[in-house]
Amino acid sequence: MHRVTLQDALEEGFLYKLQCKLPPGDPRQEMDEADYFNFIRAGCPDEETFQQEYMCSPSDDASAFLSYDLIGSCEAPEPQQYGDDAELYVGVDIGRERDLTVIWVLERLGDVFYTQFVHTMNCATFDAQESALYALLEERQVKRCCIDQTGIGRQFAERAQRRFGEYKVEAINFTSAVKEELAYPVRAAFEAKRVRIPSDPKIRADLRAIKKEITASGNVRFTADRGANGHSDRFWALALALHAGSKPANYGPSATVA
Repeated sequence: MHRVTLQDALEEGFLYKLQCKLPPGDPRQEMDEADYFNFIRAGCPDEETFQQEYMCSPSDDASAFLSYDLIGSCEAPEPQQYGDDAELYVGVDIGRERDLTVIWVLERLGDVFYTQFVHTMNCATFDAQESALYALLEERQVKRCCIDQTGIGRQFAERAQRRFGEYKVEAINFTSAVKEELAYPVRAAFEAKRVRIPSDPKIRADLRAIKKEITASGNVRFTADRGANGHSDRFWALALALHAGSKPANYGPSATVA
């Protein structure tokens, strides 16, 4: 087996050969090997992708909650515009500086949930986040919305409930037990092909990043590495949207409803 990592290539003069072929104004002309290595790494949606694509380290499907094959089997083209009689369900994972805010909108057609759009915000003010969400919740096609109220999301969720009512907006507190209740239906939806998602490398990486771990006491814990692509915020927004579409509006996972 012949193995050449990005590091190997740089040590053997790859960057010099590349710079000989680049136009004078290309920013890579000013990089040294360490700069170029970090440049490539930062351009990957997650660490696993970087390790697989540039460091010859195959992915480990055994540790991932969703495999690449399972994710890819539910990727679909862009959806058509929804009509006046559409049923839309929304999941919102709240972030501010370290994590993304993600608003995931699903349309239910029969027993399949089609992604209408995924809106991500990075370092957006809470006013901007509320403005984006409220414009959506004012549409009568939106039947139910589930919002992560953990930490900084509590006031965000309370204000949305006060404006649109607890029947339409449910606040969910992310505990380990609640995450378990939310995560398994996501995998079940992928396995049954009851969800359709965009073919997007950032979404794919976010869904793939979730890992299920068993603690020393035997409890299940869902974790993900934090990086430039977020902290699997898209996964949890999708989980919340699927939950919004799965139960009556006054239902939530045990001990989670505000």
